[in-house]
Amino acid sequence: MITIMLHQKRLLQPPTAAIPSNLSAPLTVSWTPEKHGDQYYLYSHFAEIQDLHANDTREFDVLWNGAVTVEAFVPSKLLIDTFMNKSPETCDGGKCSYQLIKTSKSTLPPLLNALEIYAVIQFAQSETDENDVVAIKDIETAYGLSRIKWQGDPCVPQMYAWDGLNCSYTAISTPPRITSLNLSSSGLTGTIAAAIQNLTLLQKLDLSNNKLTGVVPEFLAQMTSLVIINLRGNDLTGHVPQALQRNGLELLVEGNPRLCLSGSCTKDSKKKFPLIIVASVASVAIIVIVLVLVFVLKKKKPSSVEAAQLPPITPNIKSSIETKKRRFTYSEVMKMTNNFQTVVGEGGFGVVCHGTLNDSEQVAVKLLSQSSSQGYKHFKAEVVLLLRVHYTNLVNLAGYCDEGDHLALIYEFMPNGDLKQHLSGSKVINHSGKRGESIFKWGSRLQIALEATLGLEYLHVGCTPPIVHRDIKTTNILLDQQLKAKIADFGLSRSFPVGGETHVSTVVAGTPGYLDPEYYHTSRLGEKSDVYSFGIVLLEMITNQPVIDQSRERSHIAQWVGFELNRGDITRIIDPNLHRDYESRSVWRVLELAMSCVNPSSLNRPNMSQVANELKECLASEKSRRNMNMDSQSSPEVSISFDTGMFPRAR
Repeated sequence: MITIMLHQKRLLQPPTAAIPSNLSAPLTVSWTPEKHGDQYYLYSHFAEIQDLHANDTREFDVLWNGAVTVEAFVPSKLLIDTFMNKSPETCDGGKCSYQLIKTSKSTLPPLLNALEIYAVIQFAQSETDENDVVAIKDIETAYGLSRIKWQGDPCVPQMYAWDGLNCSYTAISTPPRITSLNLSSSGLTGTIAAAIQNLTLLQKLDLSNNKLTGVVPEFLAQMTSLVIINLRGNDLTGHVPQALQRNGLELLVEGNPRLCLSGSCTKDSKKKFPLIIVASVASVAIIVIVLVLVFVLKKKKPSSVEAAQLPPITPNIKSSIETKKRRFTYSEVMKMTNNFQTVVGEGGFGVVCHGTLNDSEQVAVKLLSQSSSQGYKHFKAEVVLLLRVHYTNLVNLAGYCDEGDHLALIYEFMPNGDLKQHLSGSKVINHSGKRGESIFKWGSRLQIALEATLGLEYLHVGCTPPIVHRDIKTTNILLDQQLKAKIADFGLSRSFPVGGETHVSTVVAGTPGYLDPEYYHTSRLGEKSDVYSFGIVLLEMITNQPVIDQSRERSHIAQWVGFELNRGDITRIIDPNLHRDYESRSVWRVLELAMSCVNPSSLNRPNMSQVANELKECLASEKSRRNMNMDSQSSPEVSISFDTGMFPRAR
């Protein structure tokens, strides 16, 4: 076996390390191949992470199947040395053995930071078309994409095809071709990459919900195989090429306010003057009509079924909320809640009661307390927002009551309570007396985090103008019957003005601990304020620790996690209720993501689209691990003779 050193890299943080349980014995990793002749590549990673005394020495040999491949190796202090075998190796006698044995002059046992073992798989399928490979890698480079699964061949093997790609597989001897590219909600910036035109058999292109700028390029019209182009939710400008408005091509461009379909805008300055006059006359006419309608409507009594106007509670507050949602009378609210019999929650707004609508649909009725100083303002904000925003990961408003001093919001009922209850381990008791189970598994936490992220991403990207929630926390992430997460409580939410501004100045509001410190000090609110709050939520989900705990050395959770990371003590960070049942790289990626979200500077925080993509990859990694565990009965047996109680020694 010929072993070569690949590289030496300085550590940013001390890594995990393993040593033998018996300090005098070798550290051995052994397994039985699934079939005779299996070949393997091994990547060994070493770094000295301890401060050695003057008379201490760590030196060891690396052996493969009893043969020395690296002799008398001494790990470098806080530098990673990586070794790999130059060609694939087989195992002798039906068993594979990898060993680290300390030399005679070594006073310390061998140390292993990481070992990667790759089995060689022979595929009959041809590799992806070379031109398509070059094109997709050019696209990856142009947008600075970094995805776990974007490694190796884009289409082969089929089960490991890159995320967001669909390929055509016609015959074994025919190279697969890329037929679909989905980069929606990927945080893309810049213009539409020219390399896309080199995917000559592309049928579907989805670049929606990004921040792409510039014009819609003419080359898209020349890609005759395209049948769907989705460019929704970007900031594209100019005209859509006439050639793209052809039969057989579905072109989706909504959500690009500065993009013009052919004939909908003109560059001819001579035509602007009459257009402005017509628009002005039309605007005046519309205003007159609206004033007349308002005058007429004020003469009419508002219906108890259809919403017409929210009367002011105080003399200086006037508002009108038009909606197709149902407006309920106070007597109807009393009936649906059985005279407010079952209280399921309480907050600054007031109490929340369980109710039943139409004798079948369960609802949660949020009642405004008469003592709530900001109550009507928050009530109005929440109704206005929820009447125009509808998304699967946002709680659904069924209706409201606005009758004199009686204000209530009627939502879909979320029987599994909020995320905070599950993380705390408290049993969720729904109205029927059944107890829900607390969520402990890492995969479940990732799924809930992703669903909450998608709800926030919709507020930031999918709404025009964008909306900032301002009060993201674990108690405002509710769980339905299937444990799907939905964002709730929009009383503090604010919309951005139209015009591309990234911040608005506003009176600071939010929950201590979750509140963005930059927003607190500057009163400038932006979507990155929600990102900070969500980073705190992620830290809660990883650590299951309170956001503020005065008994800790660092009371705030973000400062505490950063402090423990600097000390190299991971064991005090990750929730012990997870029982180490997780894919470690997935947990660390989420931890790094959370710390980037709570960066003191909003400029250095990711946006919610980037957070969503990172969580999708972490969830895919965790699901892959679980699938491998399910298949473990048919997998080769692996035995490792070091003390698992030592993990993780330091990081």
